[in-house]
Amino acid sequence: MAVANTKATIVSNLDATPRVLNPLSLMGGVLREQVSTVEIAAGDDNNSVFRMARVHSSWRISQLTVFCDAVTCGTSFSLGLYRTAEDGGAVVNVNCYADAAALTSASLVGTEMLFEAGSDKAVEHLVQSVWQDAGLTADPGVWYDIAFIGLAVGTSASTISLRTRYVANS
Repeated sequence: MAVANTKATIVSNLDATPRVLNPLSLMGGVLREQVSTVEIAAGDDNNSVFRMARVHSSWRISQLTVFCDAVTCGTSFSLGLYRTAEDGGAVVNVNCYADAAALTSASLVGTEMLFEAGSDKAVEHLVQSVWQDAGLTADPGVWYDIAFIGLAVGTSASTISLRTRYVANS
């Protein structure tokens, strides 16, 4: 086996002659966050949508952390992107961040959802912008809502909070 001397793209860019500027979304950008909370009612039906945050298609999401009460029988929640109400509200990618995640246990320290099992997002996609997370081939320059859909929403009233961390100056 050989000894490797492998560089990440941002390091290779800095070592290049002439230097290549790295996008601010990957190096030197300002990390921002939104924090939101919704209440699930005991009578909410399966397939209810809970809109948590609004993000621009050009931003890069670095962390999606859910905090919640135990959602009795809340065995299947997906986390994805939807058009805003002003733009029709339709689903864009229902599970690009999480697919069929169980929220049956309370989480006071938070559970990372960005690469939740079954989602469309793989580790190498951390450098992607929201439009790429949505599965698009070009940035449409629009706003999206990050939303949970309760596929099996459960039977109890519960609280769900989401911390969305992102870089907006790409």
